[in-house]
Amino acid sequence: MRLLVQAMTRHFQDLLQEYDITPLHWGVLSCLWREDGQATQAIAHTLEQLGGTLTVGIDAMERRGLVKRKRDKVDGRISRVWLTKKGRAMEGMVVPEVEEFVGRLFGCLSEKEYGELSGLVDRLREHLG
Repeated sequence: MRLLVQAMTRHFQDLLQEYDITPLHWGVLSCLWREDGQATQAIAHTLEQLGGTLTVGIDAMERRGLVKRKRDKVDGRISRVWLTKKGRAMEGMVVPEVEEFVGRLFGCLSEKEYGELSGLVDRLREHLG
């Protein structure tokens, strides 16, 4: 299992490196492409990511012009993350590449096998809590 995860991660990182983003950046961008302006806490929860690590990642993304942070207008304690034009434009470039990668990765499995694997992985994640 560890070897599979390492190989998948290495290939995924290689793909993302072409766009000068990390897997964490991919996760943040994916969250924002679904719903822009999310609170950092919501992103951390979705990605199951520690706040400090996420903050460092968002800082780097902000420096690169992919996102911007703003305080919530209603509750100033909440910081929200918004896509910039550059961050939004990356969706059209990166998502098709990732979809192709996922297709190649799981292409050796039948639809039934993919469904079984997905169910098993979900069950293991639930078990770990």
